[in-house]
Amino acid sequence: MPLKRSTGQGERISKLTKSYVLLREVEEDLKHGSYNKAVSASYFAVRLFVEYYIPIKTTKDDKIANALYRTLKQRLGERKAKEMKEIYLNLFQRRKVADHRPYLFSKEEAEEVLKNARELVKELKGVLSGN
Repeated sequence: MPLKRSTGQGERISKLTKSYVLLREVEEDLKHGSYNKAVSASYFAVRLFVEYYIPIKTTKDDKIANALYRTLKQRLGERKAKEMKEIYLNLFQRRKVADHRPYLFSKEEAEEVLKNARELVKELKGVLSGN
């Protein structure tokens, strides 16, 4: 689905749409060697996806992870919910390193983060959207 580009006036789109836009932009970041940016955007793509399907008022990452866990536990059971929460938190930890630590991600690491983000979104879509 083609998206209109922002005119600089601020364009409101859904969190779901933004999630998919970020995942596409990560591909461009990888092509241009922006590996830390790719890691960060991969996490935020998953976070926005979760926020779209699980409306919560907090912006605290650990609370979002807990809300995700509770929702998944009801639908998938404790073991799978815990596994998916851990993947989410791993993406969050990598995002913190990319954004706040004196560390540079390699292309391979960034590609792995994107792969994990995409797989998590795919799994979550099946569970949270009912498809």
